[in-house]
Amino acid sequence: MPRLLLTAGPTREPIDAVRFIGNRSSGRMGLAIASAAADAGWSTTLLLGPGPEPPSGPINTIRFETTAQLGALLNAHWPDHDVLIMAAAVADERPTGGPLSGKQTRGAARTLALEPTPDLLESLAPMTRDDPYRIGFALESPDRMVERARKKLASKRLDAIVANPLDTMESDSVDARLILRTGEEIAAPAGIDKATFAAWLLQEITNQLSHRDGRKTITSG
Repeated sequence: MPRLLLTAGPTREPIDAVRFIGNRSSGRMGLAIASAAADAGWSTTLLLGPGPEPPSGPINTIRFETTAQLGALLNAHWPDHDVLIMAAAVADERPTGGPLSGKQTRGAARTLALEPTPDLLESLAPMTRDDPYRIGFALESPDRMVERARKKLASKRLDAIVANPLDTMESDSVDARLILRTGEEIAAPAGIDKATFAAWLLQEITNQLSHRDGRKTITSG
């Protein structure tokens, strides 16, 4: 069975001791994938952001708060895994220079300078072997979903990407497409719940891994 490294939930980028930049991610998609993988017998390591409780089952759960913490965990654990699913909603920006000390008092308007967070998938490239399988997520408005997902797939050199519309966030159902590096699009059944989608996605990944391994066997023979 594949060794799965999965990220889920939001990141929080601290502004001061009590405030942070965050997002509305519930982490439910990633938790559903973790549960489905454990049920299927996959060796699963879940890197889980703040908020949601980890699922039950034989899952190695490690918590993170910030993008930097998640990046360090990915660097430490990715070399020992075969499949990476990046379902976490990573903040695009964080306060420049790090958080302010203490709790800032309420008062006059302030300007908060922001800087981009590191591209975590890109940072994994130097330590990625030839055979692992990497899947990203693209949450976009429906009219630009496929276009933006394809650009992200190419720029981050992924094997596949899940393109899903913005209304998936905090929703019980999913209406997504799996886009492969070959250019093929595979539509998930419309309007399915996240647990059903998770099982569907793992089966599609299994199919792709089987096809790839079969091609390798034929080539080497």
